[in-house]
Amino acid sequence: MSRPRAERDEDQAVRAFGAELVTRLHALLRAGRLYDAKNRSFQQQLEEVLGLIARGNAEEITLVVMGDTVYVDGVRLRAQPSQLALFRGIRDEFESAGIGALRLLPGAGADEWIAFLRLHAKTRKSAEKDRLPDELVEAGVLRIVAVRAADIRTVMPEAGDEALDDDERARAKRDFWNAARGAKGVMLRAAQTGRPAIRQIRRLVHPIVDSLLNEEYSIVGLTAIKEHDEYTFVHCVNVSVVSVAIGAALGLPRATLANLGVAALLHDLGKIAVAPEVLHKPDRLTREEWAMVQRHPIEGVKMMARMSGLSSIMLDTMRVSYEHHMNIDGTGYPKQLEGARMGALSRIVAVADVFDALTAHRAYRHRPFTGYEALSILMGPERDHSDPAVLWGLVRSTGLYPAGTVMTTRSGHVVLSVSPNPRDLRRPYCRVIARPREKAWDTAASERWDPMPDTEQVVSILLPEEHGLPIDVMLAA
Repeated sequence: MSRPRAERDEDQAVRAFGAELVTRLHALLRAGRLYDAKNRSFQQQLEEVLGLIARGNAEEITLVVMGDTVYVDGVRLRAQPSQLALFRGIRDEFESAGIGALRLLPGAGADEWIAFLRLHAKTRKSAEKDRLPDELVEAGVLRIVAVRAADIRTVMPEAGDEALDDDERARAKRDFWNAARGAKGVMLRAAQTGRPAIRQIRRLVHPIVDSLLNEEYSIVGLTAIKEHDEYTFVHCVNVSVVSVAIGAALGLPRATLANLGVAALLHDLGKIAVAPEVLHKPDRLTREEWAMVQRHPIEGVKMMARMSGLSSIMLDTMRVSYEHHMNIDGTGYPKQLEGARMGALSRIVAVADVFDALTAHRAYRHRPFTGYEALSILMGPERDHSDPAVLWGLVRSTGLYPAGTVMTTRSGHVVLSVSPNPRDLRRPYCRVIARPREKAWDTAASERWDPMPDTEQVVSILLPEEHGLPIDVMLAA
């Protein structure tokens, strides 16, 4: 049932005010770190914040940050693409101070704001990041109330499952893109030093493992986003996420999942040794160039062998690097020794690698396969190449309709799968693109099915490009 127009108009007004508040507050927090209180630029930023709050004419303004999601007075702000960096900036400011919300009470003047900014800047450099709320009270700052992240319920008691779901999605985005940025740094340094930073990779993988062990599958949905400039590094993260999801579905213990995640993230380490013009060549490779590509598993083992010591995680990573292009039927490369068997972790990474590669943009394909098509290929004509148990784990991890799948349902809705539902593989978490009998499709629609209702059933699959659907933008929203 739709809400009354007056309520929708009120929410829209709050969103417009909230977007400006986030912009002004972010600028003020940065100015508070860079300038003295007497600085003209600082004073201008402070005046703009005070003026905005005064125009808001509210008894109290509550600003809550949950991951990448921002709420003002209980209304969720929807960041436009141009605002994503700004929203992440305010998130980083809050996280650095160990808080999750600010309550702005009437009457807070310049003196209280200056004191707040001084303590906020100090907290960023302190190991005790949960001290800011107490320090504000001790300093007599009573009209700017900082709330610890753990106490969000005290300022948003109405935050129900939807808010918690938003928090899960925001946390998944943060962990995923942190891993992507970290993977890029690790790979670039490995190219310079010839050795990967295993400890740093483990720090990137642990949040992924924790997320999937808690059955928070939003992070799996993010692997369906393919339009980005850093695909070489994001591919490694995608393979790591899907591999850990498969391992979790198969019941592997946490320590093994952590090793699996690291090995999967470094599975293509040896491609550093392949010339970029060969690696990214849009045309068919020559015999000599293909031989260079086929050596990358061996080159990855050689790089790992330069590390000191032989821990279990290094041995797992070396084996996965060597075997991830092999198949259980003896095909693939490098050629298997007679009587040898692929390692368990290698079998998982091999499937995750092929699944992500099938759904990626390639110069030799006019379009990438959808996740639904890739799953059909792996479970159909290519099934003899892979371990049946691992394929079962892949289905458990992605659902029958992987993220990015566009579907029509029995009721006539058109929906986009955004993440799998481990409790029912037939009913993923979805965004509604069109309701029954609607001619126009709304790709910016906010209605979600968390998950698809039991009363619904998928009746057909649609190809996104045939309808001009910006799948990556919709998945990233």
